[in-house]
Amino acid sequence: MNEMIIEKLNEEFLKAKLRNPAISLRAFAKRLDMQASALSEILNGKRTITEKMGKRILDGLGLSEVEFRGDYSKEDIKLSCLDFKVISDWYFFAILSLAEIDDFSVDPIWIAKRLNISQKDAKNAVRILIKKQMLIEENGRFRASHVNFSTPTEIRDLSIKQHTLQSLELARDSLLEDPIDSRDFSTITMAIDPEKIPEAKLMISKFRKKLMKKLESGKKKEVYKLAIQLFPLTKIGGLK
Repeated sequence: MNEMIIEKLNEEFLKAKLRNPAISLRAFAKRLDMQASALSEILNGKRTITEKMGKRILDGLGLSEVEFRGDYSKEDIKLSCLDFKVISDWYFFAILSLAEIDDFSVDPIWIAKRLNISQKDAKNAVRILIKKQMLIEENGRFRASHVNFSTPTEIRDLSIKQHTLQSLELARDSLLEDPIDSRDFSTITMAIDPEKIPEAKLMISKFRKKLMKKLESGKKKEVYKLAIQLFPLTKIGGLK
């Protein structure tokens, strides 16, 4: 709950800045009937949000608790680097998404065929996902737990870099092998103000979730991966 409210605060502050770039944290805090210092501590993870404070924040944002929870229907858990290392190969998360398809089976042969991986990898991944309760059994069939797992992307860990490299390799394979009507690849090159990168990352995060909510609302038949890259072409800080 704490992290969800912090995320919502960041989103709403970003919206406010887009409408009025001159708005300050103090002015935003005033809108929420809060002290600017308290809001700053919350956004930086230095203060726990009590139930009473959470309701006041939602009131200030013009949201009821029901509306707020509707936007976050699954529990959000950020994996530690140690946990992520065990399931860092791309197909672990692909299996969790595959488990939302009606005809999902934990049979390694079926999973291996659907994801184009080895039966050995499929069998080992299922075993680990069940052990970690990321795959759970209900009414005689396995499904993904009602949890949104996110990776600690801001940490410079080798397993996270390796996972990102795997995603780039999968994108390359798709570009070469998949028909154009089943994928979308586009790029844009631009000169920017680097100070706006934190704001851009928030906007990208919000877009990812909005698109995921839209695409997951229909009949689930296939598993897709969305990869968005924003990176510098010029060397940071110029020549040394």
